[in-house]
Amino acid sequence: MIIKERHIFAGVLLGTLLLVVIAILLPGGQPAERHHLPWQVELDLDGHPQVFGITLGKSSLAELEALIKEPVVVSLFARDSGERVVEGFFEHVALGGIRAKMVVLLELSEDELQALYERGARIATMGSGTRKVTLSSEDMERARAAPVAAITYLPRSRLDPELVSHRFGQPSERILEEGGAVEHWLYPAWGLDIALHQKGGDVLQYVLPKNFAALRKPLLSDDAMDIR
Repeated sequence: MIIKERHIFAGVLLGTLLLVVIAILLPGGQPAERHHLPWQVELDLDGHPQVFGITLGKSSLAELEALIKEPVVVSLFARDSGERVVEGFFEHVALGGIRAKMVVLLELSEDELQALYERGARIATMGSGTRKVTLSSEDMERARAAPVAAITYLPRSRLDPELVSHRFGQPSERILEEGGAVEHWLYPAWGLDIALHQKGGDVLQYVLPKNFAALRKPLLSDDAMDIR
């Protein structure tokens, strides 16, 4: 009787393990973490990039914070030119097992930015005509509810060009900055610019494809070289 019960238990255990394996292998049963890698970029039906488990222009900062499982530091930056932006900074990001830092730009109207600035809890001068504004606790919650408009992803490890080509495919355009120290690989359909630095400090920038021209424009200086 004892031996028979052991056989039944072993059979149930084996069956359970098989169900788990099948659930993982099926398209709908893949671990969520597999969709949080920097090269896993897809467009939704509205043409918004989906990356790191969120959709640019739709998912809120709070949703991203829940995925990263690390607190975000939110600040408003105001320049003498009148430009104001609200950014969220994640010091420690480990999505997909890759260690990185992340800066996100929030989508807020000019009126909303002005109101946040006026209600700021503290203002610090950073030089170059830029002021850093600490938001009030209530405005912090408003910021967390705002959509993420752009992501700057800074991996701690260097990106090998061969690996980038393998993971992302060939770029539509390659631009070499003045001096040749930084090469930009551009993927306009995804709204993605990968900046490869010879001395490290590679950067991946994700924006809405409709805003990609504005991201590309500063790269086209007189001394920049389009090497396709």
